[in-house]
Amino acid sequence: FLLRMTPPHRHNLTHVLHNSIMSAFTVTSALAARVAAPKAARSARRSTVVRAAEEPVVVDATTEIPAKPVYVKPTSFTLQQAFAFSAPEGSNFIASGPELMNGRLAMLAFVAAAGAEISTGETVMQQFSEAPTAVLLTTALFVAATLKTFTTNTISDTIGPFTKEKELLNGRAAMIGMACLLGFEAIKHVPLL
Repeated sequence: FLLRMTPPHRHNLTHVLHNSIMSAFTVTSALAARVAAPKAARSARRSTVVRAAEEPVVVDATTEIPAKPVYVKPTSFTLQQAFAFSAPEGSNFIASGPELMNGRLAMLAFVAAAGAEISTGETVMQQFSEAPTAVLLTTALFVAATLKTFTTNTISDTIGPFTKEKELLNGRAAMIGMACLLGFEAIKHVPLL
């Protein structure tokens, strides 16, 4: 039978037989070593590792190699993805939805609160207590606008010096600034500015 085979096929069959014999030899020698071990050594928990060489893959001319899938950038995301703390793959935004929303709200809140403190001398809590509906409505509108652009994966145009990276940095700075402003006013009970 082996003599009638062509040399490439005979070579592959030789490798397959060699790998099978070596695999069987590895298992047999590992089992023989366990059986021959003294009882005291056998009482300890041991494991047998069996390793076999990978069989060579024979590719004939009729086998089609599957094409790699092409990545398609998503055009929209769900609300669950928009509120996730990691940006979904393929997003046009540099940050996750919550960070983007909180950054935009912090930028708006810090500028509005600081401006109102300078003009009226009231703390942030006094300002909120005078117009809670307007503050909550503005917050809801900003969240809805951010969700709309995030879920539709809208590409925002760069306008002059305003880029995605700078929006993210300014949003983070505004979140820290707003937290410091609220913390100072909560401790001292006076406006910062």
